[in-house]
Amino acid sequence: MYEGIISGVLDFDYAPQSVLVSKDGISRRCFMNITQEGKGAIEDLREKNLLHGLKLSSEDFQPVTAYQCTAQGLELVSRIPKHVKKDVDRWIYAPKPYQDNVLKVALKRTQSEEGTDLQTFLLIAEGGYEKPSTVTNVEEVSYVSSPYLPLHLRKSEKPMTNNSSRASEAAAGLSNIRDELQENIHLAHVQVLIGEWCPFGSNQIVSLNERLGAMDRCQGGLFTSKIDHEPTGTQLKVPTGLTKVDVLDFDLVHCINIEAVVSYPEDEGIVQIENFGMHLNVDGTVAYGMKIEAIMERKADDISLDMLSRLLVGVQNDSSTIMNDLASSYQRSILQMIYCGDQMNRSKYSMIIAEAIDPKLNCEEYMDRGDNENEIKQVLGDIYSAHNIGADDVLILGRDGMLFAGPNSRKHEPMLQFYLSLFVREIFVRVFFVRTFVLDDLLKKTRILIVQHERDPNNIPKIRSMLNTASKDMILLQEVLTYLSESLQGMEVPERPQDEAGGTLFKVLNLLNVKRDVSLRVEDLKKLVEGAQHELTNLAAMTDVINTKQLEDVFKNVESNTKFLVDSSASNERASASLEVIQIILGGMFSFDIIDRISGGTMGLSTPWWVEQWINEPIVARIPFLWFAINILWMVLFCYGMIKVMRYFSDLGSGFLTLRVKVNAKISSEKMERFLSDKNIEVTDSLEEQYIAIKKVAWQELDRALWAGGAPPKIEITYDVQYGYLLSVLFYLDRKKSELDEDGLMRIFTATLAEHGVLEDYDPPRSKYAKVAEDVDDFQSSAFKS
Repeated sequence: MYEGIISGVLDFDYAPQSVLVSKDGISRRCFMNITQEGKGAIEDLREKNLLHGLKLSSEDFQPVTAYQCTAQGLELVSRIPKHVKKDVDRWIYAPKPYQDNVLKVALKRTQSEEGTDLQTFLLIAEGGYEKPSTVTNVEEVSYVSSPYLPLHLRKSEKPMTNNSSRASEAAAGLSNIRDELQENIHLAHVQVLIGEWCPFGSNQIVSLNERLGAMDRCQGGLFTSKIDHEPTGTQLKVPTGLTKVDVLDFDLVHCINIEAVVSYPEDEGIVQIENFGMHLNVDGTVAYGMKIEAIMERKADDISLDMLSRLLVGVQNDSSTIMNDLASSYQRSILQMIYCGDQMNRSKYSMIIAEAIDPKLNCEEYMDRGDNENEIKQVLGDIYSAHNIGADDVLILGRDGMLFAGPNSRKHEPMLQFYLSLFVREIFVRVFFVRTFVLDDLLKKTRILIVQHERDPNNIPKIRSMLNTASKDMILLQEVLTYLSESLQGMEVPERPQDEAGGTLFKVLNLLNVKRDVSLRVEDLKKLVEGAQHELTNLAAMTDVINTKQLEDVFKNVESNTKFLVDSSASNERASASLEVIQIILGGMFSFDIIDRISGGTMGLSTPWWVEQWINEPIVARIPFLWFAINILWMVLFCYGMIKVMRYFSDLGSGFLTLRVKVNAKISSEKMERFLSDKNIEVTDSLEEQYIAIKKVAWQELDRALWAGGAPPKIEITYDVQYGYLLSVLFYLDRKKSELDEDGLMRIFTATLAEHGVLEDYDPPRSKYAKVAEDVDDFQSSAFKS
């Protein structure tokens, strides 16, 4: 419909309105240009049975309405003149050369540089046509406002800033309104009070008072939510646009009233003098008040609802930013959890108070299902009811706000503000209720993964992560419920006024029933959260069973492997003894072969003369068994020498030092890669999973001078590539050829890393072999000598 309006086909008005948009199971709130007249036309078609309305919900339990044309509706469409259909086809079909393809709507989500979600609707068609829609581009107007707070909320008579003298600046400013506005209702001397509920406690109020310097000589100042990570530094860079806060009055434990000046950048030519009055109460009620001095060329006595609807969008967005700057990190974490990361676009309740409304009609005439009702919907949302309060005042209640217009409006501020504080709790309860469904869905998915944990090896890490998220959310939900319950207990409904108009207003607002209903819903939320807590406990117990089973499997595998190693060791020991006997036998045979080769033996050659003269005649022929004894003696000497040689070579493989050191020190991954590029790498082993990237590298050092002139060690390091941490170091050193001990190895290695810029601010630990009496807790080392 919006595209039809800006193309000139549909003659409807539109205004920005906060709506929830769901995609991929995630809902995000944004402001869209919504036509209330178009919504009214759809409702008329449904009442005439020309459209079906199907109610369903999204994956994250947000309500959705789908529409379908009925048979009667199709028959009516067939009777529509061709020239009317042709006008409609201009904006529902793509332009040339895609004119035969109907436009479809797609949502694209991106993130800004500040990390906030940006939502853009695209008009797409088959063939590759794509065009971004401006439906989310909220039109801005120039305006001037002054801070406002009801008198009963103030603790002093300190005057607030009055910008009425600057009202003419709004007329000099520009706007980016693209449509010609059809104005039906005007208000005079408008005060806007926007409310929300945020978890507060007495300690939070005291902390906020101290942060704002409420008791200092120079109170307030510029504020931002940016954290100073270098408080001793001399410079701090903050984003453009800050909030200036002045303290009006305060109660150290119960509340604080401040005046905020918003200085956020706007489009060129748009002038927005935006001053807030803010009331922050210990019961969680937060109210942002402003008095409208002028919007564009309209002075305070002639404010149109069309203009006011665009002003309220900026006020709601800026109020979220201000609260984000003032809230503590704990409060921001609660809001982020409750609103599923969309806390900057959270909905608020608008209370509009005006001294006059034009035209002044009977209350029923404002709900005419026509122009008047559609225009009021632009600022209040769907209207519940309208009431005459006395002869001069009128009250209109809507889903997103209320409008009280009449000369007696300021008189009823306390009762209206109490209703506001109740309704903002109702809005928060509504969001909380949906959040319990999100938590319940997370627990259901966790249960499914637990039951099916053997199907996918990645299920166990997922289960642990989901249980961790659910536990954190559960803790915050329980704390929020406590804050919410305590805030309701401390609320006292004001007494019924004695005058007729006040009594009528008291009856219409029905404060006692509203408070009872909100309290009842909070009690119901406690039951839901308690049930979710029991489910979480049950899932944790099921996970413990899985962990125990996995541990048992590990122990069984260790036992099986240990038994296998023991059997293998015994077998190797027996084989080693047999091998040594075989070596001796082969050595003896080899010694006999040597004698045979010397004397000719069995080679078929004639016996050399020297053998006959020196061996056969004097030894073999004369003395029996002497030659045999000489052979046996030769064999014994040969085998003895062979055993000595084998043991010598075996000793060359002993006397090595193995040193393992757990480091866990921060390193530069880039400089580590540069350092390793100069090494002759022997082995590289990498392990990459979803959140880790571990690398193991081994190399042989070659620089003898670096390692104290002895034999260089072989080094193996394990480090985390993703997060830049040196986890452990393993040294292999031949102690027979080096004088270095455990301390020397680590100190030379860490000094080398520091020289290359890899490792900084690390003091290598002393090994347990060094002669020191101090204990070292930040490392583990072991040395094995053989």
